[in-house]
Amino acid sequence: MKRAITWLEQLSLGVAVVTGILMMLIVSYDAISRYAFNAPLPWAFEIITNYMLIIALYMALSATFTNGDHINIDLFRILMPGWLRARLDTVWGLMSAVAFGLVAYGAWREMMRAIARNAFLPGYFTWPLWVAYLPILIGAGILVLRLVVHSVDLLIFGEDKDVVVHGEPNE
Repeated sequence: MKRAITWLEQLSLGVAVVTGILMMLIVSYDAISRYAFNAPLPWAFEIITNYMLIIALYMALSATFTNGDHINIDLFRILMPGWLRARLDTVWGLMSAVAFGLVAYGAWREMMRAIARNAFLPGYFTWPLWVAYLPILIGAGILVLRLVVHSVDLLIFGEDKDVVVHGEPNE
């Protein structure tokens, strides 16, 4: 199970990285063509804001958690004994899993509505609306899996060697 989650995290992080690079290339080309040749890409803003930003953000969620790259407030946490930190992290992990489970469920529900209505976003190209919800569903779903496995490991073993511990250097 852990191998599958790690593989999914790496795959989704790769998608996020490629999407980020493509966004930079599109924005750069759009700016150069706009000011140098007075010929901007009319679809650039729409595809970046409606799709690519969502992909870059949500597909990197789980890997961000696993690598400890998210924001932490650990002022009091570092003063606690290890067993208490593990128990609190278990509770916080499960609470986060519920929260991101709700995000995934909401994305799934809206995606199903968009498919049922055959909804499209208006603009230069008429892109299907449901596609914008898919990376939210996938990214939040992978994070939920990681958080549940992380919480179970903390509860049983007192640690999760696959996740970087908050407040400890990882390099």
